[in-house]
Amino acid sequence: MIGISECINYLFFKIKIVLLSELKTQNGMKKLITALFLTISCTLFAQSIVNITYVTVPRENSETFLELHEKFTNLSLGEERKLQQSAMFSHAFAGDFTFAIYDFYETEVALVSDVAIGNTIMAANIKAMNLDEKGKAAMNADYQSYISMYVEGHSDQIRTSKGLEALKFENETIDWSTKKVVVLSKYNTKWAKNKDFREAMVDGNLTGLKESGKVEAVYTSRHLYGAGMDWHMYMFYNSWSDFAEYEESNFGGSMDATSMKLWSAINGHEDEILMWIGAINPETKRFYYAK
Repeated sequence: MIGISECINYLFFKIKIVLLSELKTQNGMKKLITALFLTISCTLFAQSIVNITYVTVPRENSETFLELHEKFTNLSLGEERKLQQSAMFSHAFAGDFTFAIYDFYETEVALVSDVAIGNTIMAANIKAMNLDEKGKAAMNADYQSYISMYVEGHSDQIRTSKGLEALKFENETIDWSTKKVVVLSKYNTKWAKNKDFREAMVDGNLTGLKESGKVEAVYTSRHLYGAGMDWHMYMFYNSWSDFAEYEESNFGGSMDATSMKLWSAINGHEDEILMWIGAINPETKRFYYAK
């Protein structure tokens, strides 16, 4: 039988190999919760490097996977970690995966060095639980179940948001304690047209998204390693109705000069719809799922 430490080593190796090649609802409590979760926007897509792991979990096992992901993520967290944020997205439309896990770091070096750190912290936290033989067997069984669902059919890519500050915005009132509908637009651009693409995004798309009143945040990244398109743009909506209203008010219009400039720079495009469902709370330093 594979031991806990071996499982931990294997999981972190698989995740990083690409780089080497209930709360109360009274008014006062609501305000406190909102204040705490607003700080998540300071770290979500705020770091330079993000490692994305796509996991293909059988739908009938998805709830178990989420429970185990929360459990073992929290066992691996500690002050020594280089991990700045970890966010969980659930697949809704397009793409062939169940969940996408986004791990954020300041640099590529931080990503690599975090492997051993997370390994050591998880092993120490499990040891400190002083489990009896039955408890150890149960922990080992849970971890092997988690590993098998995580690794089977997974894929990774690493992206950067460095230098893309002009291609993002966040509403100050965004509430990260609730789930979000996320539209992910992906683009491949012509080699000589990246400047046109960025300028048209800032002058056209981003301005329209801000002014719509329906989009809570937009983040953009570029491809570094692994299989992935040149550009990702993530648009966060509070609800499906906000998303539908935005689409209804912006679909089918004629192209202006900025839109023509944008699309003339693109040679490949696709979209996905995700649900943002969880992340590490920067205040408590614990992974949680949004309500």
